[in-house]
Amino acid sequence: MKCYAKDVIKIARAEVGYLEKKSNKNLDSKTANAGDGNYTKYARDLDKISGFYNGKKNGYAWCDMFVDWCFVKAFGIENAKKLLCHGASGAGCYYSMNYYKKQGRLYFSPVVGDQIFFKNSNGAITHTGLVYKVDDDFVYTVEGNTSGASGVIPNGGGVCEKKYTLFHELIAGYGRPAYDVPEKAYVPTVLEWQKAAIADGFKFPKYGADGVWGKECEDVAQRAIVKKRLTYKYKNLTKIVQKAVGVTADGKCGSKTVTAIKAYQTAHDLKADGCVGLNTWKSLLFLL
Repeated sequence: MKCYAKDVIKIARAEVGYLEKKSNKNLDSKTANAGDGNYTKYARDLDKISGFYNGKKNGYAWCDMFVDWCFVKAFGIENAKKLLCHGASGAGCYYSMNYYKKQGRLYFSPVVGDQIFFKNSNGAITHTGLVYKVDDDFVYTVEGNTSGASGVIPNGGGVCEKKYTLFHELIAGYGRPAYDVPEKAYVPTVLEWQKAAIADGFKFPKYGADGVWGKECEDVAQRAIVKKRLTYKYKNLTKIVQKAVGVTADGKCGSKTVTAIKAYQTAHDLKADGCVGLNTWKSLLFLL
């Protein structure tokens, strides 16, 4: 089984809006029986896996359990343990961060798919989540047991999407699962893509380069096709593709670039024709 960051991110983001329960009832409902008892379907399901933790965890703080559950759901038990560098111990942020550290997989700048760890003002590791996007200014996360309020909320009772400045003082580090794609793969932002398209002659007449994917972007992406050609018309867009698929970014879509594009397309269940059109653009931008 291939393990890609986008698969666990998709599962995590689908859980946004889930609220913890006041008792061990209605665990599969996103909103029913909401309360502050720390009862969740995430802990319930992991408690059923023999030896996954060192004891039953339903009713305890659950941000780390949420991340573990997403990996098990996406990849199965054994693959999840491998990706998470998991040891059969507590369901806690401190334990999980140290699992990565012992395996040499703790980093201090993020890539998509990382497990992010937060500390409190005293330096204790108190919260965690999953990185689904990174741009020049912010890291974007999906977190369990938090709230939609700004800042690090380590016990907010729900699953929410949040964002933090890249150098937020309470970010303690990033655990990096060994996915089946290059772990340092470049993921372009929509804004970068828009600026490259404009440099290559395309226009976004209504909204310009605003960093938001909309109809204008869809229209441009259908025409901004990067493929092997005698004249390299879309030099800036080609460089984005090359950085994303891991070849030298010289703006010339030659045979090596086409081979890398096809490999990327095959790995991501796209038509492997070596041409970067709408669907491949959306995949490269993590919009699929």
